[in-house]
Amino acid sequence: MISRLDRPEAELKYRSLIKGALYDQPELYQWWIKQVPTPAAYRKLSVKKKNDLASYDLEHLSPMLSAIEAGQLIIKSPREYWGQAYSSQIVGPDLIDHFAGCEQEQVALICTDVHNEIIHFQILFAGGTSECALYPDQILRIGIQNCASGMILAHNHPTGVPKPSEADKRFCQRIEAAGRLVGIPLLDFIIVGNTDYFSWRENESSLIVPNDDEVND
Repeated sequence: MISRLDRPEAELKYRSLIKGALYDQPELYQWWIKQVPTPAAYRKLSVKKKNDLASYDLEHLSPMLSAIEAGQLIIKSPREYWGQAYSSQIVGPDLIDHFAGCEQEQVALICTDVHNEIIHFQILFAGGTSECALYPDQILRIGIQNCASGMILAHNHPTGVPKPSEADKRFCQRIEAAGRLVGIPLLDFIIVGNTDYFSWRENESSLIVPNDDEVND
């Protein structure tokens, strides 16, 4: 797994950035931190509350709030995935950025050509906070339509913990088997959390679901 900032690091970075933005206003910095102490606290602010904060000091806080909103827009904007997908170490961090701030579970399909160049990226499903419903034929149809030579399936866990569930394991195995039948191998199955990701290729043994005979033994 590759990790980004964990919560304590993110909060320290947040305070450092706010302090830099208000470097000549130490009292205003202290006031802001009391109102919005963490990045998580900022994400929970309503539009009205943000406007109230800006009106406290229009000269200094309004530009800072605009910069923060622009940063959030950049993170949430669609990302171009053209490039190479040689390993999860390349794709995984990009997927963490893509799913940042997403509160619903989403499933994404990345199609590659014979050189592992990404030729198509598509969100297949956006659902609730617990599970998505997809079938292998839906996924493979898109791969065939895009003349894919390989595919990477990725989805986020809104809980922030990229630990594969039993349903994840079975679904991964179904997609891999179906992909072999039509000649579009599953290159990786990636689960994305808040700060890290789980790669099937990096942890293949952990996605082996025992059959009934093995369980009974």
